Amino acid sequence: MSNRGDSRTVEKIIADILDAASASAEIVSRGKDAWSEDRILRLAGEAVINRIGRRCGQQTSRGRRAAIPGVAWDDIRANRVLVAHIYHRIDYDILRATLAHDVPRLAAELERWRDHELGRGAGAERETGRGLGL
Repeated sequence: MSNRGDSRTVEKIIADILDAASASAEIVSRGKDAWSEDRILRLAGEAVINRIGRRCGQQTSRGRRAAIPGVAWDDIRANRVLVAHIYHRIDYDILRATLAHDVPRLAAELERWRDHELGRGAGAERETGRGLGL
């Protein structure tokens, strides 16, 4: 980190992504039947992917992307473009799988990076990630 202001900005962006990951967990916890039957739930899933993609795009300098190699940055950007601009091609089974599997992995990677780079200890109190066991 180049300065304290930069680290707070990165921490805020990561907190926002983790908050969206928490919403993702809430959506997934409602089950596959609810996902299939509830259009509003599917739209909420789209919004979560859009928010994660936007926030990842705001914080991902080339150096930071290299520092967190476990994150599929290009896939995150492509998913955001899909839900925001090419929404008529969304496969909702794939979107739900992304919310159920990929988003929690992203959250775990970002938390590991944050804990290491921003000096948080493993026992530090978490202000986000509710519902993900993060």
